[in-house]
Amino acid sequence: MRRLDIESDDRGFTLIEVLIASLLLAIILTGIGFFFMNIIKQSDVLDDRTRGMELARQGLEEIRTLDITSMPLGRTIPEDIDYFHRCFEISEVDPLYPSARNVRCVVYWLGAVGSDSISFSSIF
Repeated sequence: MRRLDIESDDRGFTLIEVLIASLLLAIILTGIGFFFMNIIKQSDVLDDRTRGMELARQGLEEIRTLDITSMPLGRTIPEDIDYFHRCFEISEVDPLYPSARNVRCVVYWLGAVGSDSISFSSIF
């Protein structure tokens, strides 16, 4: 008479199962890594644009305190602030208003995704 063992055949995972599970885990972790790298890069871009806007706004506020009519027309020499560069472009508005000036503050920089710039303008 034969004896029947009702025990299960638990020998563990096969090598193929382990390799497939490892491959799936590697694909998932790579996707998650790229997602977080993109989030970090976009955060750096947003930080740079925010800093550029602050510098442009600050530049217009600083120039507001100066006698704009005594400033020469054209573009000023760029001012370096950290890795940002700021310059002003001053032009006439209309011959009917000889003392009015259009002032454009341009801030440019080399950031996480290449060169970028932002500008604000106002009439004084």
